[in-house]
Amino acid sequence: MAAPLDSVPDGSDVLIDANIFVYGITNQSPQCAEFLTRCSNERVFGITLFEVVNNATHIFMLAEARQKKLFTAPDKAKSYLEKHPDVVKILTGYWMDTERLLALNLIFLPCEEKIVVGAHKVRVEAGLLTNDSVIVATMREYGISKIATNDEGFDSVAGLSVFRPDDL
Repeated sequence: MAAPLDSVPDGSDVLIDANIFVYGITNQSPQCAEFLTRCSNERVFGITLFEVVNNATHIFMLAEARQKKLFTAPDKAKSYLEKHPDVVKILTGYWMDTERLLALNLIFLPCEEKIVVGAHKVRVEAGLLTNDSVIVATMREYGISKIATNDEGFDSVAGLSVFRPDDL
């Protein structure tokens, strides 16, 4: 069972999933925004992966394209942008959001071969998809037990303490 995001104890090491960055930086969740402020102020030690940053950047880009109504079918943002690189070139807001993420006072962990191999074991054990299994394998490699996420898939992983925003 996940605990509320605002109950992460001060001084904790917490792996941050992409959705927390997206909800906090785009002001969809005051709780996520406050959590990221706690990380910036080192009340909580926020940790993430560059793979998570790339995922958040992708989400920011698709959201900007949706917001600007650059296509007609809202669920087709990715395929539209793939076919229209000229549109991708003019998007700028998503990168400002990514720069805000990179400016947070976070620790960025590398993804090494042993983590990729360990992620397969996580997929077999917990049934997680690739990106989430890499997150768990990284957490295990670095001894991190707390994760901030809105993804319920992490609830079934043994040994994790999951913290989820409850204001969405």
